[in-house]
Amino acid sequence: MSATRPEFENPPEIFYNATEAKKYTVSTRVQTIQREMTHRALELLNLPRPAPGHTDVNDSAYLLDIGCGSGISGAVLTEAGHAWVGVDISRDMLRIAKQEELAAYGIDEAEKKEEEEDFLRNRKKVDLSNVKWGLIESAEDEAEEAEEEEEEETTDPLKDLFPHHNVLDFPTEEVVEEPTRPEGPQMVEVAHSDMGDGLPFRPGTFDGCVSISAVQWLCHVSKKGQVPQRRLMSLFQSLYNCLRRGAKAVFQFYPSCPEQVHIITRAAMKCGFGGGVVVDYPNSARAKKYYLVLQAGQVSGGFVPPPGLTDDLAPSDEEEEEEEEMEEEEEEEYRTRARVAGRDRERVKRARAASAHHRSNKKRRPDVRPATGSKDWVLMKKQERRRRGERVTEDSKYTMRPRKPRF
Repeated sequence: MSATRPEFENPPEIFYNATEAKKYTVSTRVQTIQREMTHRALELLNLPRPAPGHTDVNDSAYLLDIGCGSGISGAVLTEAGHAWVGVDISRDMLRIAKQEELAAYGIDEAEKKEEEEDFLRNRKKVDLSNVKWGLIESAEDEAEEAEEEEEEETTDPLKDLFPHHNVLDFPTEEVVEEPTRPEGPQMVEVAHSDMGDGLPFRPGTFDGCVSISAVQWLCHVSKKGQVPQRRLMSLFQSLYNCLRRGAKAVFQFYPSCPEQVHIITRAAMKCGFGGGVVVDYPNSARAKKYYLVLQAGQVSGGFVPPPGLTDDLAPSDEEEEEEEEMEEEEEEEYRTRARVAGRDRERVKRARAASAHHRSNKKRRPDVRPATGSKDWVLMKKQERRRRGERVTEDSKYTMRPRKPRF
């Protein structure tokens, strides 16, 4: 059974708290997947490469990372030689992204020292005036040390010739260390902002934009008054303004349904972007990835998104087990039960005589779905519509309560 999507549980600023942010950043699997998708996003951006032999600072691009999180994707941008600015709504994620820079400046150590001083200052004081400090030595240890010193004085034959110098201390050449260029800490520029409210940057600021596993959050409503279409329009309008003409943006996202792909793409096209969706490995259930490749402004020759990757991947053992389980479930569910208003009606499928005896020996899973038309059924349907981003009235004690027969 697949894990529940984080978008269905809580808003991002609540879901990615200090615990979840640390768990997300430490996970080796998450880091590997995030880095691979960021490399693919850079490939789709197709930024102009500097000429061989030129390593000028002006050759690097200034990129925007929407939903940067703890800086995993930003580290890939830095390794590629680009400067970047990150935007995220989770303060705990941004705090982890800034930890390396703060540690280089010694800010974390200063805070720890202040905490230790406060602890020592506020703890209960103990009278230590009568306590003797030092190593505990016995009389036998002192006698042994005195004998060793006498033996050293008597066994040194060159002490009379060189009374003021130790001949064993030969002069050594002084090693002069070459001055190394101090490398300053790596700057991590991040901003705390909700991408659904727009991006707070000047027009024509960035040469490109990447976003890894972030834009699908805008398709879900977490507060009263939020409309997914409006929030997507705010994002793409502000992004169109802060990109220079001809710059590209790549959004990697995980749609929960095909409708989300159309909603996100349509909002981007309404704001003036050109491009489309690139699907990598469309025939694979695990390796399938969606990338929305956009270009700001009309450029001569037009813009056509590159084709997706279509290498055939060998199915893993887990995928084969899942397929076998699905086949077994299909065999087990040869009888389906339709529940209408609390009444059960069995509908028997036609089965071949050869497999009828084999299927009858297997156990069927109990039907735990609520009866159609009941209160639990209505609450379940309302929850499904909330997940799709539709407007649904709030639940109350009057939900599905039968009215009294009054005129």
